[in-house]
Amino acid sequence: MLDTTTTKIGALRDLLFALLQEHERDRATTSARFLYYELVQRGQLSKERTGARRPDQNLHDALTDIREDGRVPWDWIVDETRSVDDCTGYASVQEGVLRTLPHIKLDPWQGRAPMILTEARSVAGVLRDTVDDCRARIASTNGQCGGFLRTGIAPLLRPGDRVGYLGDWDLCGNQIEENTRRVLEREIGGPLRWERIALTQEQVTEYSLPVIVKHDRRYKDGRPHEAVETEALKQTVLVDILRAWLDALLPDPLEDVQEREERQRAVIERLLRGRRR
Repeated sequence: MLDTTTTKIGALRDLLFALLQEHERDRATTSARFLYYELVQRGQLSKERTGARRPDQNLHDALTDIREDGRVPWDWIVDETRSVDDCTGYASVQEGVLRTLPHIKLDPWQGRAPMILTEARSVAGVLRDTVDDCRARIASTNGQCGGFLRTGIAPLLRPGDRVGYLGDWDLCGNQIEENTRRVLEREIGGPLRWERIALTQEQVTEYSLPVIVKHDRRYKDGRPHEAVETEALKQTVLVDILRAWLDALLPDPLEDVQEREERQRAVIERLLRGRRR
């Protein structure tokens, strides 16, 4: 008799492999959560729990399989929950400067870089390369929080700074966004130039995003409410939306800034290596 469990996990491996090849063609690093939502959006996975297993557990298992068997490189998937802190040094200060010189960037924002805030870590993970390219700033609140806003984000902001927010579209009111903005503006002592980049009602309608029922753990009854999760929007579309927003705000074309960087790096390297023109 055919093992239906093996058949289902095998089919899921094939779906994931094909989807990851799409991401590779788009040169888009992704996360397991975004892959899951893309397959849900296409009707190829369900968000309904089966027994004691989480709805996305089969996906994680299949994803591990195709990475372990070599079909998919491990670095195609970002993991926002883990990191390495490297606190080692260099053999000399000169070596350290030369090693880090290629990564030193000029600020194209004249000291007022926009701050990108995301509700979910997975969203920040897939947007980080775009933010890095545009020399902006990004952080995830990972839901509703208090301490991190006051100790990590507020010290980086001042009144009038521009903030772009990406979070779920909650049909009962976006409480997480409202709380985040209220706390930050109170802490810095003035208003921020706040803009919701995603999700918006227009985006939910334009891309026919699925509405789900969410539960708020702060309430005894779970406060069931309808919402649309940010990850339901195709990753490449989300990246394009953010890139267009940042490009429209840049004071100077990024190519001009990069050219100045290269010239300045070349001068510094000649000085450090003791070479003349």
